[in-house]
This record gives sequence, structure tokens and C-alpha cells, in this order.
Amino acid sequence: MNLNWHVYVAMLFIPLVIYGVMFFGQKIPQTERVEMGVSNKDMWKAVITPLFLLMGFLMLLTAATELGTNQRIESLLKGIGVSALLVLAFISGIMAIGRVFAGPIVNKLSTRGMLFFSAVFSFLGLIWLSYAQGYSTFIAAAVFAIGICYFWPTMIGFVSENIPESGALGLSLMGGLGFLSAAIVLPIMGKFMDISGSGVETLRYMAVLPALLIIAFGLLYITHKKKSKT
Repeated sequence: MNLNWHVYVAMLFIPLVIYGVMFFGQKIPQTERVEMGVSNKDMWKAVITPLFLLMGFLMLLTAATELGTNQRIESLLKGIGVSALLVLAFISGIMAIGRVFAGPIVNKLSTRGMLFFSAVFSFLGLIWLSYAQGYSTFIAAAVFAIGICYFWPTMIGFVSENIPESGALGLSLMGGLGFLSAAIVLPIMGKFMDISGSGVETLRYMAVLPALLIIAFGLLYITHKKKSKT
């Protein structure tokens, strides 16, 4: 329509007004934290506990593994003989299907088990992607997709399950840290690519992140097992 960009931005106010009318007079339900009787002060205390701080740090690594790789997929997989964008679409498709059927897997493995196996598959997928050529790239991408598929929702679920006192603040902080990780890791990946001149070499550097997560989630899983036995 060749309109000024101000007009397009102004169109955002149309759904905003509609949502405002829809929310007017509605009773917003209480959060889980409020229903539990946890005070605002205790909520703030919960987000500075050692477990929450550890999970916040691990969220940076899990999100960087997923978002960093996917956002730079085109330059990382240059010259492999297949379209990098098709590989990205393939990864996204597997992630979508995997999350739809996540329920039975969570019940079988628990959140700790899922995080550990996600780290293992992410590591194997990144290493395989760094060596794959042609259509074998899709097999490597499938392994990687299985790995990163449950990272984000399971990290959020872990905090909700194990640190419920953190409430909506805890979940928001975890999500925020996840997005922050992309801003941190993307320039670092770019630096590695400048130094090595190779996207696949950068994938091997990126594999260090899930390797660290294997250790962290493995210890978390073993510790929980020992506690549950005692």
C-alpha cells in the first residue's frame, strides 16, 4: 500500500484497544505464589538461593546452545551441500512435534533426567553437525533437535517445580536470562568464526556448552537420586 511506516506502527494500537476492552472488568486470578501464601519478600529471597542462581547460570548455557546455533545456522553450515535454512526448518519441526508429546517423556524421566539427556543429545548433535556433509546433516540435525527440544520448557518447569516460592518473578527471570544468553553468545560465536574462518569449527567450540551441562545436570540428577533414597 506504500504507506508511511508510522501508519503501520499505529495499527498496533487497534488490537491493543481491543484487548483493553476485553480485559476491562475481568478478575485476574491469583498467582500460584499468592495461593501458597508466600509473601513478596520471600519471593525475592527465593531468587537469590544457591539453587536458583545455579539454574539461572545453566539457563544461559542451555539457551545459548539452542538460540546461538539456530540463529547462526546459515553461516555455521555454509558449504555442507544442503540448504542451511531447510536444516533449520527440519530442526524446528522436530522441536514442535517433540514438545507436543512431552508429557509421557517427563513422567518417565523427570525434569532432571530430561535435562541430562537433553545435554547429551545436544552435545552429540553439535559434534555430528560439525562433521556431517550432504543429507547426513539432517540426521545430525535430528539428534541436535531432540537435545534442544526440551531445554527451555524443562528449565522453566524445574524452577516452578523445585523453587515454587520464586513465583512469576522466578519464571520471568529464567526466561529473561535465556534471551540474554543469545546477546552474549552470538558475538562470541562471530569472533570464533573470524578466527577459525569455519562455521563447523565454531560448532565444535559450541559443543563445550552442552559438555558442561552434561556434568552439571548429571551431578544434579545423582544428588537428587541420593536424597530420594535417604
